[in-house]
Amino acid sequence: MKRLIILLVLSVVPLVACSEFQSYRLQEPAPVVSEEHGVGDLLAELHLTRTMSQDQLQKTLESWEQRFLDDPGAYNRLKLALLYATANQPVRDLGRARELLDESAAGLDSAGAQELASLVHQFLDEQIQANRKINDLNKEIAEQNKRIAELEQQQRALTRIEQKIQERDNPEDAGNGN
Repeated sequence: MKRLIILLVLSVVPLVACSEFQSYRLQEPAPVVSEEHGVGDLLAELHLTRTMSQDQLQKTLESWEQRFLDDPGAYNRLKLALLYATANQPVRDLGRARELLDESAAGLDSAGAQELASLVHQFLDEQIQANRKINDLNKEIAEQNKRIAELEQQQRALTRIEQKIQERDNPEDAGNGN
């Protein structure tokens, strides 16, 4: 009897558990930028650039720029702006990224693309402001270093004057080598 109960439990439990599964269906299509390109595709292409060498990255930039020249639509504009905004030097150009992004805002046809553009725009504003602050601080540091050098030079001159005064006041010490 015990075996029969165990057998029934083992055969019924998997059937009950499976009946609760429902297939997952996407209710709405994924957001698209345009030309049936999704924001995910755009970010995936951008992600591939992270592992590229400088030469590969430069070739990719040239390729994306050519695509943009051939078709200056919102998708290619946003894609190029993302590369300029997030790539390493010498490809990185925040000003160019901002310019491209400003021009593409009106042409984006999906909420996802508009949100991505908004986030990148905010990122660029913060980066540009941070770069300005860094430049200002670097100028202040250069001015402070110049002032420090001037003060050190004045200190050395005053030290020499003080030594000459002491030598003049104590001529016998100067002659003895003390």
